[in-house]
Amino acid sequence: MLAVMVHDSPDFLCIQTRSPLVCRDIKLLQQLGTNVRVSMTIETDREDIRKYFTPYAPPIQARLQALQQLAAVGIPIQVAIAPVLPSSEGFAKRLRPLVNRVCIDDYFMGDGSGGKRTGRMDIQALYRKLGMEEWYDPRAYQSVYKQMRQYFSEEELFISQQGFEP
Repeated sequence: MLAVMVHDSPDFLCIQTRSPLVCRDIKLLQQLGTNVRVSMTIETDREDIRKYFTPYAPPIQARLQALQQLAAVGIPIQVAIAPVLPSSEGFAKRLRPLVNRVCIDDYFMGDGSGGKRTGRMDIQALYRKLGMEEWYDPRAYQSVYKQMRQYFSEEELFISQQGFEP
C-alpha cells in the first residue's frame, strides 16, 4: 500500500503503530517525505506495566529504538501515549531526546464513546488488581501532561484526536 502511495502521494498519512516492524519500510516512508508521520504508541515507560496491560505488544525498548532509526533518516515521528498507563517520573525525560511531538490520549477521550466501550471491557479491574485505581480516571492524563510539560513545549504536546491531525 505504501508503494502505491509513493506514486500517488496523499496530502497526509499518519501511521499509528506499536510495532518496530515499521522500520522495514523506511525507504518508502522517506519517499513520502513530510506527507507522512509515524506515530509510535508508547503508553508507559515501565516494562512491568506494559507486560501486564499489553503482554503481546513489542517491548518498550524496541519501540524506542525504532523511533531512533526513523528519526535518524528524517522521517517525521511522534510518540502516542495512548492509552495513558502508569509510568515513572522519568518518562518525559526518556522521550525528550527522541521526539519533538507527543500525543496523549486515554480510555475516556480515545475510545470514541466517552469511556463506555472501555468500561464494558472492565479495564478498571486491572487497575484495582495493581492498586493503581487513580490511573483509571478521566483526569489521569493531566498528570502525564504536566510531567511532559517539564520537557516539551505546549506546541509539541497534543491531546487525543488533535495529535493525529496533519
